[in-house]
Amino acid sequence: MSQVMVSPTSEGSSPAFVSPARVLARSFRISRDKWKQKYQELKKTAKRRQVQAYDACQQRDKWRKRAEAAEQELAALRTPATSIRAAESEKKSPGSQTP
Repeated sequence: MSQVMVSPTSEGSSPAFVSPARVLARSFRISRDKWKQKYQELKKTAKRRQVQAYDACQQRDKWRKRAEAAEQELAALRTPATSIRAAESEKKSPGSQTP
């Protein structure tokens, strides 16, 4: 590691730290690079979650539309079947009363 020179300040209460500029530059560069890397990873994570949320919404909408279409198709199939059953029961009812 590098040595840090300590010299008292004019106030005398706290020491002033003097480091060579090359050491400070290296330290600042490393710190900046770590910060950038952390930020980029967070950005990727946020983007990934945003895409997942969008995909989930799209899937949910797709399945909702399929379910609604199936319900409509089922209702359309039940309506004629119900009317046919009603007509058959009307035919059977009057005939069953006569001997």
